[in-house]
Amino acid sequence: MRTRLLAIVVAVCLAIGLAQPLRAVSSKISRPAATRAPVAVALAPNPGEQVPSGQYPQQTLEDLRGEVLNLVDSVQEFAALAPPGLVDTTDLQQARGLILQMSSQDLNALRKGIDPSRLHAQLLQARAAVAEYSKAKSATTASAVPLHTETLPFPGANGLCTSANGTDVTRIPTGVIIAADVVYFIAETVYELAQDACNDVLVIGGEGGNLRLLCLITDAIWVVAHAVDEGIHFCGDDLTGAVVDANYARLDHIHNDLAGVQTTANTIDTHLTNVDTHLTNVNNQITAEFSALDTHLTNVDNHIANEFTALDTHIANEFTALDTHMVSLFAALAAQLTGSTNLLSADLKQVMKLELTPEGQRQIVPAILTCTVADNNCPNALTHCTGTGGACSWNNVGPLP
Repeated sequence: MRTRLLAIVVAVCLAIGLAQPLRAVSSKISRPAATRAPVAVALAPNPGEQVPSGQYPQQTLEDLRGEVLNLVDSVQEFAALAPPGLVDTTDLQQARGLILQMSSQDLNALRKGIDPSRLHAQLLQARAAVAEYSKAKSATTASAVPLHTETLPFPGANGLCTSANGTDVTRIPTGVIIAADVVYFIAETVYELAQDACNDVLVIGGEGGNLRLLCLITDAIWVVAHAVDEGIHFCGDDLTGAVVDANYARLDHIHNDLAGVQTTANTIDTHLTNVDTHLTNVNNQITAEFSALDTHLTNVDNHIANEFTALDTHIANEFTALDTHMVSLFAALAAQLTGSTNLLSADLKQVMKLELTPEGQRQIVPAILTCTVADNNCPNALTHCTGTGGACSWNNVGPLP
């Protein structure tokens, strides 16, 4: 596509170089009416504006000069959208200087087929479209967020003047391409009208040399406009090809990644199978160990139960023996306390008898000195009291031993 576009530009440039010599000897050259008719009609003046004398007012001619300059500026603006360095706009700057030198005769010949106000309206819409697109593109470029850097490079889709990086597509909008077509067809119409004027003068034997400047200017504008329009269309085609190539490369990239993943998955699957076998063996071993441990714990539990049963029996026997022994001890203690009480009682009674007996007559009952607690044979020394009712009183304790 680039080769074809460059060939077109070179061919057109060569044609310009040969156009002037050929114009002197050739008959009238015309392009198919279907190509230029719509734009030519859109730019043509109303029939009522025709000047009977054929000479338009100077102000109207100057308005047309301004719109031709406007056409040059429009082509210049659209040239910024073409592939960088592909279109040389130096001729436009030279054409601008020549437009300022155009004579009233040049402008008048062109004015017969062009209404400046209609030309202005067409160019105004086209320039508005490219201005809006350029503004939006600048804003997008300023706010663009860089893509994440991948471990492996992912194929991009970058054309010569447009790109599609995976997050946005900087394709030239259809409206802007249509506006570029309009500018090109306007330039072509102006070129054709100038050619018609030059050839008409040449054929009828007029002063064709006087219109040479008009033909040179319109030739230069048309050639550059043609190259710019082709370049803008090339940008869209180039991006489409780049996207197709990038998508094919990305598909291959993804395919390779998936192949790597599949290989890794197979390796992981084999590894997991080995792990599963190992875990099964471990589980079987753990089950066997737990079974043996359960049996051992059951034996321990039975042994502990038997030990507790034997201990319970032993403790019961010990408590029974201890209870019997304590009963025996308590019985002995009770007998001892009884004997001790009787002995104490006998001793106290002997003391009372001595206290109730006058001094010099006091005598201890001999049995008190030999009685024991075990035999419980201590006598009651007061049993022989001779008082009233058998009560003991002073000097009335009965017979002394």
